[in-house]
Amino acid sequence: MGKKRYIREIHVVAYVLMLVFIVIGFVKAAEGQEAFMTYLKEDGLVENLTTLFLAASSGIAVWRAVKQWQAGRKVSTLTWALLAFLFFFAAGEEISWGQRIFSIETPEYFMEKNLQKETNLHNLVIGNVKVNKLIFSQLLTAAMVVYFLGLRLLAVKTRFFGKVVSVTGLPLPRWEHTAALVIGTILVSQYHMVKAGELRELVFAVVFFLVFLYPFLMNSGEKPSENELLA
Repeated sequence: MGKKRYIREIHVVAYVLMLVFIVIGFVKAAEGQEAFMTYLKEDGLVENLTTLFLAASSGIAVWRAVKQWQAGRKVSTLTWALLAFLFFFAAGEEISWGQRIFSIETPEYFMEKNLQKETNLHNLVIGNVKVNKLIFSQLLTAAMVVYFLGLRLLAVKTRFFGKVVSVTGLPLPRWEHTAALVIGTILVSQYHMVKAGELRELVFAVVFFLVFLYPFLMNSGEKPSENELLA
């Protein structure tokens, strides 16, 4: 019971924090584009907080991968290890792999191909294709819709998808996580300002952190098991 209460308190703090930054965004947007840009500047509080939540998600995934390995569940170990890598990569990309922190010069290739002249992949332009727009906007948005709105329904209602999710140990969002993501995304879409995507990224990072912390797992149904809560 103590663990469940602890998890609930973390959820409340995370939701409030997310809402506070969104509200501040509306205040800054009312002051104009310059104030809004300053609020969402590179290496600013919003970007660093997003990085922190992404890194924390990766850390939780590593912890779960170790637990699954100790339990002899090789497939779910691989699932969590892959998620750990992906979110570590996302955290690194968010801060351009510490380029500005450590004052590292941008390599020639990235100077030519990167829209922001930084050492990261998501701002690359290959040919006439913007990687950020194709992968991190269009494809990622489609994947989020499937993951947050469709996959859990399919897993619960169909034997095939339920088996796949159960065997792989893929964490699914609880409905409150889906609701938080939808509400946060709708609110952020109301800014109509350059760089509003920075706050959308914060919403994604916070919600995924909570999903990893307290997922819906097919093996345990709605009732959380010890496997779902951090020891």
